[in-house]
Amino acid sequence: MIRPAKLLLAAALSLGASLSMNACSSTSDARLRAVEARQDSILAILHTMQSQSEFVALRVGWRPPADTAPKDIPVGTSFTKGPEKALVTIVEFSDLQCPYCAQLVPTLDAVAKAYPNDVRLVYKHFPLSIHPQARAAAAAAIAAGKQGHFFEFRSATSPHFRNLSDSLYLAVANSLGLDMAKFRREMPLTAQVNDLLEADMELGQQVGVQGTPTVFINGRLAEDRSFEYFAGVIEREKAKRK
Repeated sequence: MIRPAKLLLAAALSLGASLSMNACSSTSDARLRAVEARQDSILAILHTMQSQSEFVALRVGWRPPADTAPKDIPVGTSFTKGPEKALVTIVEFSDLQCPYCAQLVPTLDAVAKAYPNDVRLVYKHFPLSIHPQARAAAAAAIAAGKQGHFFEFRSATSPHFRNLSDSLYLAVANSLGLDMAKFRREMPLTAQVNDLLEADMELGQQVGVQGTPTVFINGRLAEDRSFEYFAGVIEREKAKRK
């Protein structure tokens, strides 16, 4: 994303230089000043565009720090999917309002479906302060989890990360066939739920989580987020056991 802005900047500089040369050939100082002012304005706009594109590129291209040391991440009371003694445990620190987390959901669902006997998914909450609906969404997901449908609820709400609301949570819960009276009682963001979220976030910080989603495979930071990457790790672990 940074490259186009730099190309535009270079083009603007070239254009500005050309305009300046033409202006210099003119005997009108006023025209020269007008050209220079226009050039300065173009450069200012492109500088802003470049800064914005660099910020976006940083967010999109974010990767965990290069720490290859395995981490001891207790499952605790977190919701899980897959065999308790699975060959590979994937721990995800995530935020239900995070767009990059939403992009990862179908990948992890596909991994769990492709390797039902080899993979265990563990979900850890890491709601970011920049996402005002993240904690309420987490509370609703926990309420669904108490009825055995945490991951289904998470998968159903993830495409709607931009429009999280109580009405969405109720609609998803209803579509999953949950006990709606129980879900309504347990859906609110209570102090107890907040304590659970804070505990997950504290654990995340201890193991080096700096953004979402952060994924660990058997305690090691994932180097990629593609299905091929996860499948490769799983296949290598299976080969070791043969």
